[in-house]
Amino acid sequence: MGVLSNRTSGKFSLLDPLVKIVITWNRNVCYFCYIFGILGFVSLAYESVSSGVYISENALLPGLVHGQFNSESVAREFLTSIQEEASRYPNGMPYAWIAAQFQQLGLDVGTQDFVLRYNIGPKTNYTGRNVYGILRARRHSSRESVVLAAPYRPPNSVFTPTNGGIALMLAFAKAFRSASYWAKDIIFLVTEHEHLGMEAWLEAYHRVSPAAGLVDSGDLKERAGSIQAAINLEIPEGRASYIDVKIEGLNGQLPNLDLVNLAHRLCRRERVQSTFKKRVDPYDGTSLEGFLENLETMLSMMSSQATGVPTGNHGFFHRFGIEAITLAGYYEPGMHHPIRYHELGRIVEGIFRSLNNLQERFHQSFFFYLLSGTNRYISIGVYMIPFSIMAAPLLLRAVSIWFGLVSFKFKVAQTKFGGS
Repeated sequence: MGVLSNRTSGKFSLLDPLVKIVITWNRNVCYFCYIFGILGFVSLAYESVSSGVYISENALLPGLVHGQFNSESVAREFLTSIQEEASRYPNGMPYAWIAAQFQQLGLDVGTQDFVLRYNIGPKTNYTGRNVYGILRARRHSSRESVVLAAPYRPPNSVFTPTNGGIALMLAFAKAFRSASYWAKDIIFLVTEHEHLGMEAWLEAYHRVSPAAGLVDSGDLKERAGSIQAAINLEIPEGRASYIDVKIEGLNGQLPNLDLVNLAHRLCRRERVQSTFKKRVDPYDGTSLEGFLENLETMLSMMSSQATGVPTGNHGFFHRFGIEAITLAGYYEPGMHHPIRYHELGRIVEGIFRSLNNLQERFHQSFFFYLLSGTNRYISIGVYMIPFSIMAAPLLLRAVSIWFGLVSFKFKVAQTKFGGS
């Protein structure tokens, strides 16, 4: 600041007109920046500002292979069996049945017991168990792996049961256990107690212990290679008319945009309605109605990130540098025809066969972005412009206060020495 002021006299030797303008008009300029920045954020939802999505990683090759999943009846048989087992454990998880199914499919089966030590109020310990099976790749030495996970929700749970996702997982494992083209291990994981079970399993897999010691994750008997990506299934046991792709992770972290685009593209290939934030893309994005719908979707994503709470179990993978999303099924009468397991299986198969082609981790596409729909995105280079304009008043106000203090000190010193 020595360039702007004279150290000996306290007077501004340079930029005097600018200093007067900043001190006099800084409040109005701040209001203008705030308003202009908010309008800039709102305009991001307009299609002329946002960009169309595309896949940057050529190695993914989405939809190139012909889908082979044709196990609709097998998935329904697994669904019937797990519903019968669930009725016997209204408040728990049928560990033995799930482990036995993995064992019969020829997978390397492991279980993990974890304990949550709740120290707030009466000290209480909550126990849980995760069950997982590993399909070893025939063409690889277990250096890399991908995860297909599903949370188990008992009949008495307040959440919608996800037995459909577990049935689809078992059908997928049975259909592709003998395939020779897998170059990565596939981990099939069923977790208990929602976020807690997934967090405990990931900490045990990566041998990480929480600093506070609240969760005792134990150790894992079976392991695979470094996890490259993960898909979490929340498919209900009833009907589903559309698939909602959930992406927000812990503390607002996002997966690589290529993985999100891959899921939406494969859903369109199988003629399955995919949504983001449970909203369908507007028919005409350039109209006022379409703009408002895109704006609502974008603001919903921003509010979800602001909470810092993941929208699904996939959110805990991001903490370990693993790209992950959740495919959640929902039913809305009249929206679309019910989705069959045949179509869901083809989508999961397409995603995993694309991930199987990867020779390195996701790095090509964006990690910082906003979505106004399933086919439109706003990159960090675009949305940082209105954000910077909104942040400019902080600096401007600080400079104005500093100018005012320097001027005030000079006036006080001039009055004091002038009077004496």
